[in-house]
Amino acid sequence: MKQAECLADKGKYEEAIAQIKKAIAIFPNEPKCSIRLAEFYHAQKKIGPAVEAMKTAVGLDPYDCLSQERLLRALIELDRYDEAIKLAHKMLVTFPNNLYARDVLGIAYLQKGLLDNSLQAINQLIALAPSEAGYYFKRAIILQQKGLTRQAMMGFIQALEMDPSGDLAPNARQAIASLDSYQLKRVLTIAVDDMVFRVKLARDPASAVEERGFTLSHDGIAALRQIDFEAMPVDTRKETYH
Repeated sequence: MKQAECLADKGKYEEAIAQIKKAIAIFPNEPKCSIRLAEFYHAQKKIGPAVEAMKTAVGLDPYDCLSQERLLRALIELDRYDEAIKLAHKMLVTFPNNLYARDVLGIAYLQKGLLDNSLQAINQLIALAPSEAGYYFKRAIILQQKGLTRQAMMGFIQALEMDPSGDLAPNARQAIASLDSYQLKRVLTIAVDDMVFRVKLARDPASAVEERGFTLSHDGIAALRQIDFEAMPVDTRKETYH
């Protein structure tokens, strides 16, 4: 093992792998050997062989949580989502409060287009770790993909407020700005055809858009306040009566 690690430290991964395989032949029931083999394969970007080595390690020691997490990570890298889902569910039987397994479920189900399953996994994560802003951000992404713009906007805003200077903050701000832009275009389209709505926007834009089911950020509302709705051109071909 030590000789293999020394070779790996020098970047001689092929030789290190050969040494580890010799060790495995002598100690076939030692999970540490398979873990090292997986690490060396991963260092070479050989994710497929790394997965097989990690499967061997997990089979030898099914109570090693870290090994299962490494295997899940490799399966996700290979887009092997069905296998990742199966392993994550199995892992949660032994480690019911494991956050990473649920995170993987959220990712895998999302990639397969199973939005409700993904949302369920993320909601469970939030219940277990309610102070983690990243989980609220992930939930907002799923809600946006489900077409639930109002809930998605509230989720992105919540994630940003929880961690305004974190790594996800720029992405949250970008998502909020994108949803603002999308909704503002819809608001202006309605305002062109609807005189009553236009008057309400001029008087109190925040209440007017909320009444129509829109949820804008503070910046979105500020943008609305800059628009002169009384000077807005009217589509004379259509009129809305209330």
